[in-house]
Amino acid sequence: MLFLGIDQHARQLTVSLRDQQGDVLLARQVSTRPAKILQFFDQFNQRCARPQ
Repeated sequence: MLFLGIDQHARQLTVSLRDQQGDVLLARQVSTRPAKILQFFDQFNQRCARPQ
């Protein structure tokens, strides 16, 4: 199981993805501009869809 945390601020989102042990798999700051958020989550979905 993976855990996704998103902390929203006025100009940025702080995104953290962790595994069951609490190890950080991804930590990013993303602009709150809609196009940047969509771009980030498109890339995130593509990354998660790849076989490991």
